[in-house]
Amino acid sequence: MFPYYLLIGASLAGAPLPRHRSKFRWGYLLAMGLACWLLASFRYVTGFDYRFYESAFQSISASGLGGADWSEPGYLLLNRAVSQLGGDYRIFLFVFHFLLTALVFVWIGRYSPSPWMSVFLFLTLQYFALSMNFLRQALAAAIVIWAYPFLKSRRFLPACGLVLLAACFHRTALVMLPLCILLTLPPSKLHYGLAALAAGAAYFLMDPLINVAISIVPKYQHYLTEKYWQGNSFLYVLMPMGCLLFAIPLLRQATEEPDGSPVLVNSVFYSLLIQLFITRHFILERLSIYAAMFSLLALPAAVFAPCKRISQKTRTGILILGALAYFLFAVSQGFHGVYPYHGIWERVLTP
Repeated sequence: MFPYYLLIGASLAGAPLPRHRSKFRWGYLLAMGLACWLLASFRYVTGFDYRFYESAFQSISASGLGGADWSEPGYLLLNRAVSQLGGDYRIFLFVFHFLLTALVFVWIGRYSPSPWMSVFLFLTLQYFALSMNFLRQALAAAIVIWAYPFLKSRRFLPACGLVLLAACFHRTALVMLPLCILLTLPPSKLHYGLAALAAGAAYFLMDPLINVAISIVPKYQHYLTEKYWQGNSFLYVLMPMGCLLFAIPLLRQATEEPDGSPVLVNSVFYSLLIQLFITRHFILERLSIYAAMFSLLALPAAVFAPCKRISQKTRTGILILGALAYFLFAVSQGFHGVYPYHGIWERVLTP
């Protein structure tokens, strides 16, 4: 566990740095990005899907693009490119995690009101852990977040183009196509009420809807008998609920300033709605990852949003303690199979 605690501690060390000094901002992100990239790349059998992706890489190396069990062309081509250049699975992990880390950390540098908060949340809210297990979906999410500036300016064509590119790595990214519109709608009682009503109807009609979908795409029928189809505890909904409550100052700001962008606060709201489905079928929680990742900007923005009742320092403290509590909960539950961390050196030292 020490590498994770070290990274989290280092992320907090960025708090005293001047927020608006470009030199400190990018220097901090470069140092933290390098640390995350190397730690993720040097892991060994860390992550539930480590062996699965290792086997897939070897199959693609030996048999070409037809050597894997899925059809997302982007991830297949990335595997094939590394293997064609003579790289093994270890080299692939270095390339993969470099791309993902660069996408996330440059995005944070461009758009976050507080880079250290965003990096801290990337580590504690399990996006770093996600990147070491759900490789395809993590990279898809890292591409989707770059739709943010286009969504702010309501430029739907380039935003949808990025979503389609992300779907080349994991097709669940297509859930962002309708969300590209919903995230730009002004927050209101009518908007949120109708969205909650639609989510409630889908929640209770989920099984019939899934049966219809499976009849159309029968290749996914095996999910119905796997453990991930079971419902999970309501405890897993507390974190997104806490995020929405924390974002209330941001919600108030979005309603009082009609010329501002509602994308961030809407992303927190829709992330909660989608994550509620984890209590029906655990696997459906994956659909929330794309909207949820915008919280790396939304929660820091909520800290700096106007709020007369709670000071910025108090909100910062609440954010730090809440995120740390969630991190410890994730560790206790063994999220993504990345706790504790195992490095490549353990393979060398093990007789």
